[in-house]
Amino acid sequence: MPLNIASINIERSRHLPRVAAFIKRERPDLLCLQELCESDIGFFEALMGGRLHFAPMMRHPGEGSTDLVGVGMIARADTLTDVAADYYSGSAQDIREITFFDTQGHRAADPLSIAEVMLSATLQGLRIAVTHLNVTPLGTSTAYQRESAGKLIRLAQAQAQQAGDLLLVGDFNAPRGRATFDLIAAHFIDGIPAHHTSSIDGSLHRAGDIPFMVDGLFHTPGYRLENVHLSTGVSDHCALSCRLSKA
Repeated sequence: MPLNIASINIERSRHLPRVAAFIKRERPDLLCLQELCESDIGFFEALMGGRLHFAPMMRHPGEGSTDLVGVGMIARADTLTDVAADYYSGSAQDIREITFFDTQGHRAADPLSIAEVMLSATLQGLRIAVTHLNVTPLGTSTAYQRESAGKLIRLAQAQAQQAGDLLLVGDFNAPRGRATFDLIAAHFIDGIPAHHTSSIDGSLHRAGDIPFMVDGLFHTPGYRLENVHLSTGVSDHCALSCRLSKA
């Protein structure tokens, strides 16, 4: 039986009514979230009817000094098994407050202030992982981002080898066609059709319309993705949806 999967960068608590409307409309079997506030876990558990698994990445001053932000996974009224949180930079024991710097007139997050983690689990025999790679100024491929991507690739490959296959979803902050994206795509299949040229929702993103396909559905050859589509009006990033099954 194929799994209906949705992956969304929800931009913390800014768009919760929009996100809730999407979930009620699409009814995914598995929901993968990036930039999720720990304080909103109960909100999503009430929507989905299951237990949400959360891995923190940073503290964000815009959400209160004690609020953690990270990635999460939750199944609809079902149990995720073999849940694992593998940090490839930083650790769960040393979560810091995010800091920013100015570059070329733009405010950018300091990647060293943000931990990076791959949260993975199994649902109905299928292995799925979610992550959020570090952001870079203007979508450039930096040496630090490529180093992080290499660590992520090795973790994902190990998960795929152990489970047989893997779907890796999330916000990779690496536009398609640039070096970091190409590094990931050299090891996993890019599951988003080429006619999609951006996963940024210009109506909600602070930068407006920018042609960056930065959110991804990467998978190993033993998995098949169907009905891949992007939905606008959900968050500052488009919501990604697909049906996942074994090939």
